[in-house]
Amino acid sequence: MNSAPSNSGNGPLNVLTGDDARFLWEAVPEAIFFLDHDNRIGLLNGEAQQLVGRTRTAIGIGFHDLMGCLAVGEGTTSECPFTRMRSTGELVVIPSHIWTREDGTQFELSLSFWPRVQQGVFVGGVVIVRDLTDAMEVQRDVQRAARLAEDAPNPIVEFDATGAMLYANTGMLNLMGRCGLLDAGIEVMFPEHLPAMLQECLSTGVSLPRVEHLVGDRVIAWSFFPLRDLELIRAYGLDITSDVALRRAKEAAEESARAKGIFLATMSHELRTPMNGVLGCTQLLQDTSLTDQQRELIETMHRSAEALLTLVNDILDFSKIEAGKMTLEVANVNLRGLIQDVTTLTDGLAAQKGLTVAVEIESDVPEEFRGDPIRLRQILFNLVGNAIKFTQQGGVTIAVAVKPRLSENTDTVVLQWSVRDTGIGLTTEQQAQLFKAYAQAEASTARRFGGTGLGLMICHQLVELMGGTISVSSRFGEGSTFSYTTNLLPAIHREASTLSVGTDQSAFSEQGISKRVLVADDNEINQVVACKFLQKLGYQVEVARTGREAVEAITRTAYDIVLMDCEMPEMDGYEATREIRRREEGALNHLPIMALTGHASDEDAQKCRQAGMDKVVTKPLTLPALRAGLQELLRQPST
Repeated sequence: MNSAPSNSGNGPLNVLTGDDARFLWEAVPEAIFFLDHDNRIGLLNGEAQQLVGRTRTAIGIGFHDLMGCLAVGEGTTSECPFTRMRSTGELVVIPSHIWTREDGTQFELSLSFWPRVQQGVFVGGVVIVRDLTDAMEVQRDVQRAARLAEDAPNPIVEFDATGAMLYANTGMLNLMGRCGLLDAGIEVMFPEHLPAMLQECLSTGVSLPRVEHLVGDRVIAWSFFPLRDLELIRAYGLDITSDVALRRAKEAAEESARAKGIFLATMSHELRTPMNGVLGCTQLLQDTSLTDQQRELIETMHRSAEALLTLVNDILDFSKIEAGKMTLEVANVNLRGLIQDVTTLTDGLAAQKGLTVAVEIESDVPEEFRGDPIRLRQILFNLVGNAIKFTQQGGVTIAVAVKPRLSENTDTVVLQWSVRDTGIGLTTEQQAQLFKAYAQAEASTARRFGGTGLGLMICHQLVELMGGTISVSSRFGEGSTFSYTTNLLPAIHREASTLSVGTDQSAFSEQGISKRVLVADDNEINQVVACKFLQKLGYQVEVARTGREAVEAITRTAYDIVLMDCEMPEMDGYEATREIRRREEGALNHLPIMALTGHASDEDAQKCRQAGMDKVVTKPLTLPALRAGLQELLRQPST
């Protein structure tokens, strides 16, 4: 590095000599260039060399060629600041100059040109250069931040430690204008406990959760953030009026859905309870001595009650589908037995109209599968029932075949089902609407043939749950064919247990004494039906009218099984079961409890099991369902 120059003249700039001068020369933070009479660089300090670039030699280069800066002269002309300094003999300052170094780095510089005079003669100049790049970037960041706050559409307000407002952006003023509160003062835009919130925010140094505040017909959400270093609190507002309206609408819809679910569950329970009495009594009457006319009337009554039960089930299934809560069970399904059940149930209606019901099952269709037997039967029964309903002559054909596997790496068996009829058929327009909720072929269909219009939509949803598709092919006046596929799994074959034929052996103990059953139900009709069914099966029966009575009866008497209604006064069936299980804790015995409920949803069944019930039977109660449930529970060993 060249040493500091000396200046013995009396010009504007006197250069120090010696060690002090050299120390100051290198210690100053500005870049210093010494220029000769012709504007060439003769000397520069370390900061200047750092600015120019360590690898570049600046000595002898014209300063104007290096920096290229210009000073504004008189009027609009521009000239080299060195030239202007030399001509005027005065300091020339360039407050801001953008300079790009050879390596592409850009700087913002401030340059001061001082004249150098020796013995009254101009000999050159000194240029002091300050690097403003970082400072100007910080300043621009501050300006950008201020601009962002000012241009932000949402309100922004700053408060000091005393709670006094220091700043409000244009967005805040615009919001107050929209609310018609420009003259009301800014306090109305915030919650009443604003001072306490500001104090808490600043003292804890933690931002506060969003606070919603109603202003007129608008809802403003405020968030508060502490600026600890500045002892300030900044509040950000957001107009969430539309969001709140949407949220309230959503909450109202959810509440409506909950109310609808509760209503449907209540209606299910209330409808199934009297239907349990009707169907139970008609089943019992059919086994008594009746005249032909009485038997015909009883059978008509029974079919009417079953039709009503089908209607209730359709409505409940539709509500499950709407709520996305429809699920499938998995069990072994005997295909031919399932189809036989459907044809048996529909033979009576077909015979009344002189129709035939034929079945065509391909020889390669296996005997058993794993799937949901109830839903498979429901789909087929619905389609066959519809076919019979809309057919006046001819018949209905059920066909089943196995579709080829798409991949050898899957165990899934795809069955192709079809239900063909020779009925009234459908137009193209009617087919397009057929699988929609409440849709029927024409407005008079419900009056002519009955039905809710839900059956085919439910079939469509069930088929899709089984991974299949359903479609219809029809010509008006020439019949229809409903085709659908279901994805099933191969059956799991276990060693079958040998059951006694004839008398229900589960009704008797090893000593030949009939087993004792407690029926807990507050409804007298349900009590009569359950007691008559149980007596018909050979059991001893006692009755409790409340859950509390059931718990007390079990304390006094040893029962082999309990039929527990879920809805009872004083103590319901769930609480009674939990109390029974609590008393069994630590004991070896486990009393089987079968739930009898009018609620048909999966959630209700889960609630029963969580309470400690071993099996769930849905009303209306049938003799076969009761027999099967009793046999299942009484064969299980005590735990």
